[in-house]
Amino acid sequence: MHSKNLFKYSIMLMLMLFVAPAVSNATNPTNPSSEEIVLGKKKWVGIWDYTVSDVPPEYTSGALQVSKSGRTYTVELLLDFGKIPTEAVVIKNKLLYFEVNLDGMAIEITLNRDGDSISGEAASMDGVFYMKGQRRK
Repeated sequence: MHSKNLFKYSIMLMLMLFVAPAVSNATNPTNPSSEEIVLGKKKWVGIWDYTVSDVPPEYTSGALQVSKSGRTYTVELLLDFGKIPTEAVVIKNKLLYFEVNLDGMAIEITLNRDGDSISGEAASMDGVFYMKGQRRK
């Protein structure tokens, strides 16, 4: 009799530990699974054409090349005069943050992704400049 009760309690414990969390994630749309987060990050990979207003002409348009190698993301600015590497790349779902040094000036760039569109800002000592763009097809 004792082993029957032990077996029942073991089964109940396993159900509570493994089935209940899976059901709660499936029924709670505000709690994204890790798979959804990874898919959101992968959507950043590619080339994004962008424009920036109120900056010197050589920086008003270009492209961002977002790549992933292992667990690390990299971003390069693709400008008419060459590629410029960036630093401190962070991707959190639909947000991309990175830093770049242009002509000796540090610039912090924060972009939001909405499908195949991006918008955000580039902040430097000279001020904050609006950016927008599209994924290159």
